[in-house]
Amino acid sequence: MNLTATSTDSIEQELVELEALIARIRARQSTLIGEIDRRQVPLGDGCRTLVEWVGSRLDVAPETARMLARLARCDADSVVGLLAEGDATFDRTVELARLAEVDTPPVGPMLGFDIAGLRRFIARKRRVEKVTEQDAFDGRHVVMQPNLDESLWKLWGTLPGYEGSVVDQVLTARAERFPTPPDGNSLTLAQRRADALVAVCQDATGGEGGVTAAVTVFVDAATAGSSAGEAGVSIESGPRVGPKTLERILCGGNVEVTALSAEGEPLSIGRRSAVVPPKLRRYVLWRDGGCAIDGCTSRYRLEAHHIAPYSEGGGTDADNLAAVCWFHHHVVIHGMGYAIDPDSPPQRRRFLKPEPGPDPP
Repeated sequence: MNLTATSTDSIEQELVELEALIARIRARQSTLIGEIDRRQVPLGDGCRTLVEWVGSRLDVAPETARMLARLARCDADSVVGLLAEGDATFDRTVELARLAEVDTPPVGPMLGFDIAGLRRFIARKRRVEKVTEQDAFDGRHVVMQPNLDESLWKLWGTLPGYEGSVVDQVLTARAERFPTPPDGNSLTLAQRRADALVAVCQDATGGEGGVTAAVTVFVDAATAGSSAGEAGVSIESGPRVGPKTLERILCGGNVEVTALSAEGEPLSIGRRSAVVPPKLRRYVLWRDGGCAIDGCTSRYRLEAHHIAPYSEGGGTDADNLAAVCWFHHHVVIHGMGYAIDPDSPPQRRRFLKPEPGPDPP
């Protein structure tokens, strides 16, 4: 069907009419499903629930089957009538049926809510029983799953309502404190919240003044040098790491480097020490008085960053160090690949854009 000559208003009107038709069809389905339920057909067919029967017979998703079953068992004639007349969409009628289970307000005023607002209204009406709270508490969990080489982690889980709200508020508040990346680059809220989670955890383990925890780096002497850090490097009780992570560790951490032979035997063990000595770090932070990046006023978890990378031979001296906040250090420099312009003024440091990477194969 060619819609090129059809006006936008006509397309919109047809979409609305089709949705009303769907509503009337769903109303009829709900009536028929209600009769199926009254006759206890699901039990006779070996189904555990009406929802299971609807899902299998109509070949619909479980959530659609649940909605149809809820409407079939709704005792509020005014709600089902809206659906039958096409005066309310299927999704809206399902929410009104949910509302009828917990309250009996007039249906008319509820039509003034959008569906998201209607759901919030229903949530305020829902009773929360002790057994529901206990189930939520007992079911709390956070799972962290690494891939085979631990270079990537997936996180998921479930928290009770109050605890989930606390975590949400902390991560959102921390994410909103991060400044905008250079050159107008934008980060999604999900990316900011991921950065916020790392920042909160580092706060808990970083020690006084935001100094990062001590790290032991194991280096395969036979391969690390010839691979530009892309092979042969791992951290204590943790994953193998690539050149970007290695550079971040060497920039400001407390590091002990152990070189390993091809057989995994230690060839040499370096002394564990801070790459930036504490006295020098304190001086740099005092000298710069905050994040040295032009326009940044953050003083959150200030770190001393090597302008010429330490991993490339940059010296650990005051002239080669700049105080930067956690976001600019962790996200912008070591994450996004920006570098500090060494020719920019010490109190107004500017960024150099990262070199474009190779085209994908």
